[in-house]
Amino acid sequence: MQTVRHCLILAAAAALVPTLAVADTVRLAGATTVVNVVINPYRAAVEKSTGHTLEVNGNATGKGLVDLSEGKADAAMVSEPMDIALAAAEVAGKKLDGSRLKMHELRKDEIVFIVHPNNPVGKLTHQQLSDIHTGKITNWKQVGGKDMPITVYSDALTGGTRAMIRKVVMGGTDYAPSVRSLTSVSRIAELVPGDESAIGGLGRGFVKADGKTRTIDTARIERPLAIVTIGDPQPKVAQVIEALRSAAR
Repeated sequence: MQTVRHCLILAAAAALVPTLAVADTVRLAGATTVVNVVINPYRAAVEKSTGHTLEVNGNATGKGLVDLSEGKADAAMVSEPMDIALAAAEVAGKKLDGSRLKMHELRKDEIVFIVHPNNPVGKLTHQQLSDIHTGKITNWKQVGGKDMPITVYSDALTGGTRAMIRKVVMGGTDYAPSVRSLTSVSRIAELVPGDESAIGGLGRGFVKADGKTRTIDTARIERPLAIVTIGDPQPKVAQVIEALRSAAR
C-alpha cells in the first residue's frame, strides 16, 4: 500500500514539472548570404541554446523557397525583400503565393560591388553599374579605368543577390549574356582577387579586409536577411529564429 501511495505521489510531482523542449532537427535552405553572415558565425551557440540541430543547405534564395513550399525545408533563408525573393523562386521554377509566407527579419545587410585592387576606378553610379551589367559598358576605359574588357561575375541565376541587383540597380532589365553566373555568391569573393578585369556584387559580409579586393563607392543598397516560413513558424523553428535574431544583432 505504501509503495502504491509513493508511486502516486511521484507521478503527481512529475506532472507539475514543466515539459522540456524536445531536441529536433531544423532544416534551413536558401540564401548563402544568410548562411555566411548569420548561420555560420552563431550556429554552435544557437544549437546549444535551443537544443536543436541545424541542417543547412545554402542553395540560393529561389531554390530555398521552392524547397520550403515542397516540404523539403522547415524554413527558407532569404537575403532581400519578399517581392524580390518571390521573383527568384519563379526563376527557380515555381510561382509562389506570397500571402501564405511570413518573413522574420534577423538583421540588415548591404550589397557592395568589389573589384581587383589594381583597378583604378573607385566610384560608379547605379546607372554605370546597370550599364556594366546589361552590356552597354564593356570596357573599363569607358568609366575612367584602364583599356581592358570588363568581366562581370554574378550570383547564381536563382540567387537573391542577383535578383536584388537586377531590380534596384538595373531597373528590372536583363543581365547581359556575357555575365558569368556562378554557383554561389561567395564565389565572387574568391574569383575577383585573381581577375584584374572583374567586378561583382555581393553581401558586405563576404568582403575580407585582406587587401585582395576593393569596394566600389556607390549609393548604398540595404536589404534584410531573414527566415521565411509558411504561416506562423513551428515551435522549433520559432526558437531558432529568436536565437539567431538575438545573436546576430
